[in-house]
Amino acid sequence: VYQVAFNFKNPILQDLNVRKAISMAIDKENFCKVLLNGNGTPAIGPFPSNLPFGNKIHAVSYDLDAAKQLLTDSGWIDTDNDGYVDKDGKNLELNYLTYTSRQELPLLAEAAQANLKKIGIKLNVNATDNYKTFLKSGDYDIFSKAIVTAPTGDPEYYFTSHILPGAVDNAGFYDSQALVALENELHNTFGAENRSELAIKMSQQVLDDCALFYASHLRMSFVMKPNIEGFSAHPSDYY
Repeated sequence: VYQVAFNFKNPILQDLNVRKAISMAIDKENFCKVLLNGNGTPAIGPFPSNLPFGNKIHAVSYDLDAAKQLLTDSGWIDTDNDGYVDKDGKNLELNYLTYTSRQELPLLAEAAQANLKKIGIKLNVNATDNYKTFLKSGDYDIFSKAIVTAPTGDPEYYFTSHILPGAVDNAGFYDSQALVALENELHNTFGAENRSELAIKMSQQVLDDCALFYASHLRMSFVMKPNIEGFSAHPSDYY
């Protein structure tokens, strides 16, 4: 999945209205259809819908007018008519970090930059394969990456590696005690169906908090000789 994480260390992004406005302003349908040339499907959450824990969730919809209203509700208004909303004399300006080794990520960055300009947010894009240096220094407000969220067919890995407080790849420093409680339950739960139900609750909690934005799932193609039999494609891959 192509995901966008908000850095909670930035006080501006601690405002749910701002995170929700950004999520509502990025047109993932158009991103998949035009920029990915149909080689991706719009994502709702971290897992594709053909996994048992990848459905029954909902995210905010693309709505520029509603996004603008959320910013207004939080006091971000374009007072000087320069095209960007401001508060206390400062424009709403954010630094977006991503890398270039996955060619879709710079395209997503450009799309986000153009989309957010429509609601008055200035996005400075830093697309570099030296991104780990910026992650380490904390010089970013938003970080976008591509990740295989269920490499073994089980959802727990994604939450323990990317979402929970202290997780090695929790680039947004998101901290939800509700998620911690659900993870404790998931870790001690057996049976695919019961684990799926808990994973759905956890994904929905992330979406309700607008802690991350999920843009798309990659549509993968397989090329093989005509004599191949018994091949079965799966919604996730393992390295």
